[in-house]
Amino acid sequence: MAREIALVLEARALPGRLERHDHKWFVFVPLQHLDAARSEVSAWARENSRPAGGERRLRVLGRGWPGVCVWLFTLLAVSIFSTRHLFGADWYALGSADAAAIVGGEYWRSLTALMLHADAVHLIGNLTFGSFFGYYAGRCLGEGFGWSLVLLGGVLGNLVNAWVQSPLHRSVGASTAVFAALGLLAAYRWRHGFDAHTPWRVRLAPLYAALALLAFTGTAGETTDLGAHLFGFLAGLGLGLTATRFAERLGRRTQWVLASACMAACVGAWWLALRA
Repeated sequence: MAREIALVLEARALPGRLERHDHKWFVFVPLQHLDAARSEVSAWARENSRPAGGERRLRVLGRGWPGVCVWLFTLLAVSIFSTRHLFGADWYALGSADAAAIVGGEYWRSLTALMLHADAVHLIGNLTFGSFFGYYAGRCLGEGFGWSLVLLGGVLGNLVNAWVQSPLHRSVGASTAVFAALGLLAAYRWRHGFDAHTPWRVRLAPLYAALALLAFTGTAGETTDLGAHLFGFLAGLGLGLTATRFAERLGRRTQWVLASACMAACVGAWWLALRA
């Protein structure tokens, strides 16, 4: 402490002498500079007593990779089934996010459309980015809860997009869920990744980064569905702000139940689509 006080005085161009007596360090200041030295040392002590804030280590609730494996398997399987017209059905006609059909009551399309892709490049892109963001969603929130929020965000994004688009609008692709995962992680990091005393500008950094990624990767290409990307991101952001505070309260059994519910929802949606 004495050494630090001596440095403070030196920085303020105040005279002071550091000496050691009986195994203790003392700072001696000329009497005429005593009041100024006390003032500077008091200011320094008040400033350093305030919590500085900073990043907070997030608790890991899942392994991440099991959800990624299911994600890869599901998208690849549906891609194979759809291109081979399994069960003699046109999977794109029955499962795409057809705005008029969704508004007309075929709500399952908002989920089945997430598993269809226009071509191999489209598929590979969503496999890659979905695996990256989904891995961290599973790590931070648990495989069941994290992926259920990603899936729900994608569904909500497609539903809202169908209501605001022209009735002739159609779209396919998991990118709505990918950007929902981006929004989810940004909101979760913002709410839970910093100490309470961290300046608000620093706390907003994850949101700035997520918006930059949305602008950079979600708006390129003539056939890009800007509405689906935007609404997926906003849905994930909303879920991250409201739902993620429950993550640490969920036990392992609940996580498995939610993971099973996600898989059941995907199978059920396709059952409704093929039945129709």
